[in-house]
Amino acid sequence: MLRIKKQATKRDVLGFRLPMLTHEEPALDITDITVIDPDNTYYMRMGSEAMTGYHILEDHILVIDRSLAPVPGCIVVFNHEGDFYVREYAPEPNQLLLKANTARDTIIIRDVDKWECWGVVMLTLNPLLQPQQRTGRYSRVCAC
Repeated sequence: MLRIKKQATKRDVLGFRLPMLTHEEPALDITDITVIDPDNTYYMRMGSEAMTGYHILEDHILVIDRSLAPVPGCIVVFNHEGDFYVREYAPEPNQLLLKANTARDTIIIRDVDKWECWGVVMLTLNPLLQPQQRTGRYSRVCAC
């Protein structure tokens, strides 16, 4: 008769649980942190340097939530006269001020009905790879 010996399982040492057996790291998923409402979250690349004073540089990735209503001081993406812009939302009596770094880039809308808030910027992702690192499979990381 052939006896099969069961393999010993890891046991508690002197009655204490081994920490390595009980500790499990929760999975880290970037969308759990960045996406609150998946149906209304969009990504957009910053196409100008109009917001560098707000630490939003050209080629940064913007995470935008379309379900949020703008409040004074937030950064919004809006459509005005057929173009998209990213500016700070600063409503004033009888006009809407959409601030940028310079007065030249700031947009003043006197007829508030002629603009459309497309979404509120929740956060930005900035690429850190240097140009010489963007080769091969890394060439499209943040595609900057």
